[in-house]
Amino acid sequence: MGTTIGILLILKAVLAYQHYTSATGTLRSFLDSIRLLSVRANAYGHCSGEENARNLVTGRVNMAKHICVLWYSLIFHLRKQRLIPKNSHLKLFLSDKELKMYEEADVRPLLVLLWIDRDIANLRDKGCMTDPVACMLSAEVTKLVEAFGVMERVKTYPTVPFAYYQFCNWAVFLFCFSVPASIASHNTDFATSSIFSFVVSFIYFGINFLGNDLQAPFGNGPNDVPMERYGLIIENELYQSFPVFRFRFESFALFQEGFVVYPPDDIRNIPPKAFEAPKKVSKWVPARIKIRAAMRLGNPRLRRFREAKAMREREVDQMVKERLVEEADMGALAKAIAA
Repeated sequence: MGTTIGILLILKAVLAYQHYTSATGTLRSFLDSIRLLSVRANAYGHCSGEENARNLVTGRVNMAKHICVLWYSLIFHLRKQRLIPKNSHLKLFLSDKELKMYEEADVRPLLVLLWIDRDIANLRDKGCMTDPVACMLSAEVTKLVEAFGVMERVKTYPTVPFAYYQFCNWAVFLFCFSVPASIASHNTDFATSSIFSFVVSFIYFGINFLGNDLQAPFGNGPNDVPMERYGLIIENELYQSFPVFRFRFESFALFQEGFVVYPPDDIRNIPPKAFEAPKKVSKWVPARIKIRAAMRLGNPRLRRFREAKAMREREVDQMVKERLVEEADMGALAKAIAA
């Protein structure tokens, strides 16, 4: 039984690793295409007048802007998150019409790729690029679309069927639960049987965890692809390639330090106040506050009580003195009778 479960776990881990390498390879090709697109858009282009030069600079800035929005929307799409943070600078990168289209779109990265291809077509129509250069840049956009399709399949389709996934989890649990008894029946030494049981359970649980963890490469785990860090790298590279874009948008960058996108079902999406238990207010506190307020405002009863306090103290002192006098008189009378 252990051999069969081990083979199933190894097959699951191999499929998960292939899934993970496919995702990372596609992501690298996506990044390479973005870099080629930005470099060639900056390198190729001609202008014959002031208006043409202005159109060329505006077209390059729009392209750099849309490339940043492309990676931004790709992160949200792969994490299955559609809500845009309130502190996001996305509204500054898009016009009102583009922002409305962006919010209504189901697949936002494809919409942004459409805008990038439209920027290339506008530069060609205005005479800022020749047809061969525009075709070369459009070819990079085509590669981006193909890479996005592969990442969409990696995100959507599971690595292994759910029945296979669940069977491996339960089989490992039952096997590791029963293996100590099996080892103890052949090895009567307590120390060595415990060590052997721990090693076998560690190996089987480790292989199963490896196969489970590599199935979602676009998450927030330590072994997943750092999408946010790549976003910072892309934005800094665009600042270097397009100085005008840096001049306009560096003050309100789209990717900032500490920027993280969580899936909708992640518990870190819930605000901290939702986890705070309701505070129970003591009923004695308002009463105590009322008493203190009455004392500060001068309640008539409390004022009379305070004024009578000194009188009571004087009466007590007088009673004590009279008692002492009486005791002294009684002592003198007792001495006289005895004499």
